[in-house]
Amino acid sequence: MKVFAPESLEGAPADFQHKEWRSKEQPGMLMTIQVAPDDCTGCGTCVDVCPARSKTEVKHKSIDMAPRLEHLERERASWDFFRGIPEFDRTQVKVATIKGSQMLEPLFEFSGACAGCGETPYLKLLTQLLGDRVLVANATGCSSIYGGNLPTTPWSANSEGRGPAWSNSLFEDNAEFGLGMRLALDHQRDHAEALLRGLALLVGQELAGEILAAQQSDEAGIAAQRERVQRLRERLAGVDGDEAAALAQLADQLVRKTVWIVGGDG
Repeated sequence: MKVFAPESLEGAPADFQHKEWRSKEQPGMLMTIQVAPDDCTGCGTCVDVCPARSKTEVKHKSIDMAPRLEHLERERASWDFFRGIPEFDRTQVKVATIKGSQMLEPLFEFSGACAGCGETPYLKLLTQLLGDRVLVANATGCSSIYGGNLPTTPWSANSEGRGPAWSNSLFEDNAEFGLGMRLALDHQRDHAEALLRGLALLVGQELAGEILAAQQSDEAGIAAQRERVQRLRERLAGVDGDEAAALAQLADQLVRKTVWIVGGDG
């Protein structure tokens, strides 16, 4: 699903479906729920759970099943256009709501799991809520199969090339595996902060102070911290020495990360 301004419809195929987005926070916007015609498994789960029913046509919902070949070329054109519509600004969305979360770009898609799989919607939602800051410690099970079906993977990247980091552990050690990720991230962050304090005079005390005291509890805070870290990288480029080089390598750890332990069914 995408929410977008009316001007984004310029050049849309004649059959591209959209409707008014009803929200006090984003007035005047439109929305589209677009099926990827070559990736739909035809399980029918979306139709079964769809709560929206027609008041005039019996058994008609917002989503209905129909023979694929009759709509394939039309929906391919709609899908290609849909992919070109810009993603909504995460900083302007109430992420922790059902409506808001579904406005956000999923970074888990086309998993190849069994049709109607009940696990994959949770992982999709996880990437919508937390975006590209997710590190996943995955236990052996179905999620390790569809998650690491090399040479492809459903864990995808956004337009900036950022996406979740995923790795699979073996059987019973998943808790320790995820804890190790968390401890490593915390150590790298602490080391980066110590280096930044030591280099504050060279990179600018104001910038260093803003980075160290940054509020990163929401999307706006994360976006602001990323902008500060980018400015830090630019200033470090003009500083010689091993400590500056080490901080440049660890600078991304100054942006808050989140580790999730995904249990397998094996």
